[in-house]
Amino acid sequence: MFPEVQGWKMKVDERVYNSGNLWELINGAADIFLSYYFQDLHIAEYTKKDQMIRVELYRHKTFEDAYGIYTAERMPDYPQVSIGSQGYKSQGVLNFMAGNYYVKVMSAGVAEADEKSIESVAGLVDAKLAQPKGLPAEVQLFPAEGKLLLSDNYIAQNFLGYSFFRNAFSARYEKPMDCQLFVIRLEPAELQKMLDQYFQMMKEDKVKQKDGYYIVNDLFNGTVFLKQKESYLVGLLNTVNEEAALAFIQQVLAKIK
Repeated sequence: MFPEVQGWKMKVDERVYNSGNLWELINGAADIFLSYYFQDLHIAEYTKKDQMIRVELYRHKTFEDAYGIYTAERMPDYPQVSIGSQGYKSQGVLNFMAGNYYVKVMSAGVAEADEKSIESVAGLVDAKLAQPKGLPAEVQLFPAEGKLLLSDNYIAQNFLGYSFFRNAFSARYEKPMDCQLFVIRLEPAELQKMLDQYFQMMKEDKVKQKDGYYIVNDLFNGTVFLKQKESYLVGLLNTVNEEAALAFIQQVLAKIK
């Protein structure tokens, strides 16, 4: 999985980390990786004199899980790079996602490796992995206008703080109002079960239907607007503007084929 890099000596760590021992390497962060169905981690180090570039390959169960952990650590003010499906860099670090891999490339030697060398190694790793490019299809359902830069993400478990809400793609908006839009894609029967569990937690007077939409007065999340269409559940929260919320949801529903 690791490429040879001209001028650098490669050493692949024989130890492979999995869900049982990941905490030994990243104790405080292991739980969030496991919530995205982390499978295994392989590590290699490239050395040249006092410089070292360390490459960590985190493999997750699905493409969506890799996107989820990547977006959980991505910051919108980090410069973007054209490596993998999407990537970013900061001082001495370049991280990207490729298929179901979340890849971290970093300077780890006594002397810091230059940015060009880090990008070169990252590009060679990406080529070696040879994963398909692109983001999950659900991301394309979000309207572009008014969306906060790089606010899209994926929550695999415990979305909105509820164990039954999962597989949620979301994005934040500043126009036409401050709000959070989300999309969950599952089999229709699973979506209905999810909604039934949600409504059972709410008092009867907290849930109402209007023109096929659900409007829920959620004690923990405020007003939540919901609409199911076949295998998709589209929702919006963080606003009380009912007319604008339902119109916004309709924009997403119109994109679903």
